[in-house]
Amino acid sequence: MNIYLIRHGEAEKSSFNKKDFDRELTNTGKVKLKNAALAWKDYIIPFDYLISSPFARALQTAQIIAEYFEIKNEIIVDKKLSAGSRTDSIIEIANSLEAANVAFVGHQPDFSEHVSNLISTNGANVDFKKAAIAKIFFHNKVHPSRGILEFLIPAGIFNK
Repeated sequence: MNIYLIRHGEAEKSSFNKKDFDRELTNTGKVKLKNAALAWKDYIIPFDYLISSPFARALQTAQIIAEYFEIKNEIIVDKKLSAGSRTDSIIEIANSLEAANVAFVGHQPDFSEHVSNLISTNGANVDFKKAAIAKIFFHNKVHPSRGILEFLIPAGIFNK
């Protein structure tokens, strides 16, 4: 099974006028994400499932990815991927699906921690930039520390 972790793109700054849950992608964030998704499409096969945090910026990220990858299945929105998500939730969701390629869209610092927990028992220092994508391969089901990190690509390399 392949797990893809995708951090949402650049979002609006925090403010007193808007709840964190409602912060949206900036125009720059959308452009960078679209450029990255267009490039990813050349190297990544479409996902069987695309699962997103319910936060606006994550859901917008998932919608852009679904459009570029022409994903026919509906985006699954799961509150377990909200800010502060647990690696156990990623594992539980992934293993509940009959799929070879599952993508999750969520937040930082959670995704750095998830990558570390999925590939290492000692912890790995992971810098998970906005709109980056990581691919972790598992021989069968997803288990902590048994994954192989195949890549972690920041979106910025496609926006030069």
